[in-house]
Amino acid sequence: MRQIDRALWWLVDAAIFVAVVGMVALICTQVTTRFLGHSAPWTEEMSRFLFIWTTFLGMATGFRYGTHPSLGLFAEGLAEGVQTYLRLLTPLSAVVFFSIVSWFGFKLMLQQIRFGEISPILQIGMWITTLPLIIGAVLAPIGAITHAVLLIIEPDKAMEPDR
Repeated sequence: MRQIDRALWWLVDAAIFVAVVGMVALICTQVTTRFLGHSAPWTEEMSRFLFIWTTFLGMATGFRYGTHPSLGLFAEGLAEGVQTYLRLLTPLSAVVFFSIVSWFGFKLMLQQIRFGEISPILQIGMWITTLPLIIGAVLAPIGAITHAVLLIIEPDKAMEPDR
């Protein structure tokens, strides 16, 4: 199970890395072409798509490593048994919230495909910008649950990325 978790988050990290490097390259290209007087408008749209991918995959990674927003200060003053239950509240809330987000995101993506929505410059399906929302909404609760279980089983290793 640990190997599957490690492989999954390695793939997510790799996708984030590729998206960030792609964004940097595209923005550099955009600045250079504007400086030369021949703007390449496709670079702005493509970098925006990569930013959306980075945002939602990064959100899921944040849940996996416990760097998501939480009320840790409040929990530290409570009894250890209560703290354990509060640690489980975050993944349970994530499952409920992101189930709703992924459901409506999936419906939106199907609508975009059905209506043939395409981006103005690149002429690619707009569903490509909705797909990372769904992937992130599926991965975030998985990451939150994994992190919560590790906090309970191995508290000192829960914050360390598996590399």
